[in-house]
Amino acid sequence: MMRYGLLPALCGIAMAQAPLFERDVLPIFTANCFSCHGGTAMVGLDLRTRASVLHGSHQGKIVKPGSAAESPLYEKVKSEAMPPPAFNFKLTDAQIETIRQWIEAGAKGEEKQAAVSREHTERFDKEAKPVLAARCVQCHGAGKPAAGLDLRTLAGVLDGSANGPVILEGASDKSPLVRKIMSRSMPPPGTSQPVTEPELHVLRQWIDTSKFNVRLERPAELREAFTDAEAPRLKDSDRQAWAFRKPAAAAAAPPEVKNKARVRTPIDRFLLARLESKGLGFSPDAPPLTLLRRAYLDLHGLPPTRQEIDAFLADTKPGAWERLIDKLLESPHYGERWARHWLDAAGYVDVAGFDNDLVGMEMFDGIWRYRDWVVNAFNSGKPYDRFLVEQLAGDELTDWRKAASYSPETLDLLTATGYLRSVFDRTDPDIVNLPGERFDVLFHLMEKVSTNLMGLTVGCARCHSHRYDPIPQRDYYRMLAVFTPSYNPWNWKQPKNRHLADVSKEEEKRIAEHNKDIDVQAGRLHEELARLRKPAEEKLLDANLAKLPENIRTETREALATAEDKRDDVQKFLVRKFEKQVRPPVDSVDKSLNEADRAAVARLTEQAKTLRGYRRTVEKIQALWDVGPPPVTRLLQRGMVESPGPKVAAGGLEVLGGGDFAKPAEARGETTGHRLAFARWLTSPEHPLTARVMVNRVWQHHFGVGIVATPENFGKAGEAPTHPELLDWLAADFMANGWQLKRLHRTIMLSTAYRQSSRSSGSSAADPENKLLARMNLRRLEAEALRDAILTASGKLDRAIGGPAIALKPQPDGGQVLDPSAKSGSANRRSLYIAARRNYPHQLLQVFDFPTVQVNCTRRVNSATPLQSLTMMNDEFVVEQAEVLAGRLAETAAADTDGRIELAWRLTLGRPPEPEEVRAAKGHLEKQKQAYLFANAKPADAEISALTSLCQMLFAANEFLYIE
Repeated sequence: MMRYGLLPALCGIAMAQAPLFERDVLPIFTANCFSCHGGTAMVGLDLRTRASVLHGSHQGKIVKPGSAAESPLYEKVKSEAMPPPAFNFKLTDAQIETIRQWIEAGAKGEEKQAAVSREHTERFDKEAKPVLAARCVQCHGAGKPAAGLDLRTLAGVLDGSANGPVILEGASDKSPLVRKIMSRSMPPPGTSQPVTEPELHVLRQWIDTSKFNVRLERPAELREAFTDAEAPRLKDSDRQAWAFRKPAAAAAAPPEVKNKARVRTPIDRFLLARLESKGLGFSPDAPPLTLLRRAYLDLHGLPPTRQEIDAFLADTKPGAWERLIDKLLESPHYGERWARHWLDAAGYVDVAGFDNDLVGMEMFDGIWRYRDWVVNAFNSGKPYDRFLVEQLAGDELTDWRKAASYSPETLDLLTATGYLRSVFDRTDPDIVNLPGERFDVLFHLMEKVSTNLMGLTVGCARCHSHRYDPIPQRDYYRMLAVFTPSYNPWNWKQPKNRHLADVSKEEEKRIAEHNKDIDVQAGRLHEELARLRKPAEEKLLDANLAKLPENIRTETREALATAEDKRDDVQKFLVRKFEKQVRPPVDSVDKSLNEADRAAVARLTEQAKTLRGYRRTVEKIQALWDVGPPPVTRLLQRGMVESPGPKVAAGGLEVLGGGDFAKPAEARGETTGHRLAFARWLTSPEHPLTARVMVNRVWQHHFGVGIVATPENFGKAGEAPTHPELLDWLAADFMANGWQLKRLHRTIMLSTAYRQSSRSSGSSAADPENKLLARMNLRRLEAEALRDAILTASGKLDRAIGGPAIALKPQPDGGQVLDPSAKSGSANRRSLYIAARRNYPHQLLQVFDFPTVQVNCTRRVNSATPLQSLTMMNDEFVVEQAEVLAGRLAETAAADTDGRIELAWRLTLGRPPEPEEVRAAKGHLEKQKQAYLFANAKPADAEISALTSLCQMLFAANEFLYIE
């Protein structure tokens, strides 16, 4: 039967007169829709008056009078898309039919709103107007009111200012007008007496209790021209800041220096010239073993092994250091180390959603493929400009939608766009899949992209033109429009629906057909298995049921035999209560079979297992692509979704030479090409920031602090560069030589500046913070490198590369440890492969400053806390690995105490112990051994326990924890 076949009956008799909005439709909206489309006007749609309904939403009209079929409002309610299913209520058929008839009859109303409007106008005149007239209208009145805000009439107040609304109905605490008054910024000091507390109370009461129908009766058309506040004209001086000038134009030749003997690369000239101007110079070169450990930890995040130390010391030919750097850069461990740095800046996490549940951890299916893509990109030497283009627009470089099958290159390009998927997003639950939350995802994405790739904090311009940098609010939304076709607020895909298959649509169909055939065959085998087992299963079930009270046996049997989705509440209770007790497990059933049936079951089971092995799987890729028709993107006044302003076209920041983007000729498939155009603009040699930002980040990880100490902010509010000429030279050289990161590493690490000791031989008074680099900075190991170094020393490190993340398991104290039941690999793999949670990291990593990731982390701040020392003393992992290392020493050096001590130093600190260290270690071992013997330990156990104590002390030593 058609759904609406009985509607006249449901409605009683078809209405004798056409429905009217106020009498027939408004009650439906009031009961079902006002939580989102009442005072809050979600997506700009206010359903409280006929005028506002006819005005529509930010996306256009929702009602076409006379045609329900062409009215989005009717389509939404008819398809039950509205109210949202998560709200757990829906309109009745009669209500939907009323809405249909109202639209078909011309969407008419009673036109009684004028009286209501007069009522609220009179209330404004009586309550709010006296306060505003006394305190505000001298600036916000006749003529050219300040900021375009006229506070003389209710209509003027509701129209707001050039920056957007100034009052929010029913929410005085959120209203900019009230906030300005409470902060004492309005009225401006000296222009008028401040608003008194009683006056402020009157204004707040008026806002909190009014229904502003004047605005609803005459909805304004969307503004299409930018105000001066939204798009201020840039001045020539705005482009003169060092960060906004092209590096190539500013790059100077390396300066001359006095001490030419200390110059190994052009980097040294820039640094030494500044040092010599202060009467300083470089420190002596660090000892070979110190340099070796420094290089390994910088490029691999792992200390050198004994064999690697011996090989380096044995290479006495000229160029040994250069050969070492080349060897380290060619190792696959280089990609793992530098992928971790990139993933921090990219805001990478392995979990879905906003990760606010300590116990529940939902893994982000397939996102690990992006992490592995980054590792491979670093290892393969992918040029940095290409590295960025693929992450921003890999999907636009190949017509993957029409591909009969995916080539490895297509898979690679789609996987790369995972960079744009690992972003804070809480829209998976339907209840919060709303426009405000959708735009929050875009705002977070803007913050990540701008701070990571451009070294700018553009977020201020979401609500108003930037206070410090020449970034108009218009430019913020032009850049946001780059991403709205793929994060389409009006055609939204929730995170659970965003992934692509790792095969094409055609191939996915072929796989489904292939698996269907296998499942049919397997189904027959399972039917035969069930037939063979049924007599024995019934017999065992009867025996178990007999143990239950007689009055529930029959009901329990019936409940077990009923399909799960057909059980009533009583049956569900019986199954939950007794199933484990009475239903015999399969192995028990098989043991009770006769020999012939048991052999048949074994044969059929093996056949089913073999068949399952032929099934093909389809994996998930967390890729990005354009969704639906490109939406209209508008500037949001005050950054509020409810207050759209003029349209914006996708483009770049004007101060960086950005204009509107056109679809590049190289864009493939059904796409706007906006992201590809953005990526090409970003990686153009003309762009002043991209190369600077990346060479600064590489410098930061080699020296502990960047040439610009605020890598996320090269703007006016950030730190100025300590060596601007060097930064420009590095950036220009980086671009001129193919954006090659490995070449950049080599240039830095071959310099005298990098190779000098961290122990200064001169006075530090002229440069107490070592900004001029008269010595190497002492740096603490990052959390992951510390854990990996412990595993390397104990000999337990699993060096396997790639694959799904190792899941975490919460502890009663709130900490997170590796889940022993995880199927994703060895617990001794590198820390890169431990699941990165947004808010609850692995507890050892957290103690040593692994970041919580709301957006991203462009620099970690290393702390020094008592908790770190306590962790090195008591953490289960540290104690366990100290025991393993002690066993390794005992096995390798047998009963040779001196040999054990020397090996312990070489495995942990990468050098032999000094004589006084040997004496101290022997005394410690003897003292600990006697203590354990006194506690009745066996002699052999006491010896190992003492050795474990020494190993744990070495793990906690500053020399182990820091890179000299």
